[in-house]
Order: sequence, then structure tokens, then C-alpha cells
Amino acid sequence: MDWTELVLRLGIAAVGGAALGLERQIGGHHAGFRTHTLVALGACLFTLAGAYGFTDLHPGPTIDPARIAAQVVSGIGFLGAGAILRDGASVRGLTTAATLWISAALGLAAAAGAYTAAAATAVLVLAVLSVLRTVRALARRISGSRDTLTIEYQRGHGTLGPLIRALDEAQARVRTIQIHDTGLDDPDPVAGIRRVEIRLHARHQPSLATIVDVIGQRPEVLTVQVQPD
Repeated sequence: MDWTELVLRLGIAAVGGAALGLERQIGGHHAGFRTHTLVALGACLFTLAGAYGFTDLHPGPTIDPARIAAQVVSGIGFLGAGAILRDGASVRGLTTAATLWISAALGLAAAAGAYTAAAATAVLVLAVLSVLRTVRALARRISGSRDTLTIEYQRGHGTLGPLIRALDEAQARVRTIQIHDTGLDDPDPVAGIRRVEIRLHARHQPSLATIVDVIGQRPEVLTVQVQPD
């Protein structure tokens, strides 16, 4: 194989992985542009090295340079597992792990010279991710959004009770509540800081925004913010 063909295969692998990584990075995921590009390039280089880097060896029952491709497929699972995070009762990063795995497949295909297959796969994956993002956005709009409300305030002012009642009146279904207190050893009941994380399902975003504004105006409240779950 001449150097132009070698560079072409590496370039196609890099472009395919970069396209998937860019989509993930725009979505705010940890494994983004650089990670996917490196995975695709690494898979391509591993395959090229395995298939063409041992020309002095003759394939036999125990010698198969192309076997490196199979090792890439199994080895990429460790990197993909690192992108999967457990957050309470939910699991995040499954789609990103899948795109990392497909990035490795794009690298293998480019190394094997299957340009059409690599390009078609990249286009199809991007289409699937775009469609799923649109469907998820529509579902959130119809059924409401899943958010995490985080509030920090000085203890001893009866803040949590009115907040929960306001959420209930706004038809926001509370899923989980986590409370973290500091300054528990201080005898003064208002000396410590309480941090409350409420994961909820809100059907009406304007109502939730109003609650955040009202709660944020209380003198004991230090910070209050809402983030999509």
C-alpha cells in the first residue's frame, strides 16, 4: 500500500469519528469531538498495523496479523464503559458509549478500504442521532421535562416545606430529594447551610420558573438553579 492510500484511509476514519464526536459535543456530552476522532484513528491504525505491518510474516494456523481487528472490537468496550455513568436511579452515557464503539468500527472499515460502508454508516448514525434528539425534544414538550432543582439556604427558616407545596401546586411531580447539611455541630439552628437537590418532572416550565424566582427572593436562600435532567 502506498502512502497516499494510507493517509486516505486514516483521513476517512478521522472524518467519520469527528462527525460523530461533534454531534455528541454539541449535545454537551463528555466524550466529544476529540475522543471520537482519536478512537476512530486508533482503530484504523491498529487495523492497518495488523493487516499490513507484518509483511515479513506468513499467515498460518497460529499467525494471523488481521486478528488485531477483533481485539479492537473487544477492547473498545472498556473505553465505552467509561462513558456510562450511573446517576441515582438513572443511567447516562449509553448512547455516547455506542457512538464510541461505532467510531472504532468506522476506523476498521476505513482501514479495510470499505469507504462506501464507512461513509454510509456515518451518515446513518448521524441521521439516527438527529431523529432521536428531535423525538426526545417533542416528547419532553408533550409530557413535560425532567429537571433537577438545586437550592442552598440557611437552615432553620422553614424553607423546604413551602417549596414542596409550591411544586405540588405547579403540578411538578417530585421524584427524589437529597438533603446535605453542614454545620450540624453548631448549637445555633440557623448557623448551618442546607443543600437540597430535588429531581422532578415538571409539566409546566413557566410555573417552575416562577417558583424559582419566588424562592430565590427569600432572604435565607443563597442559590437556586434548575438544570435539565
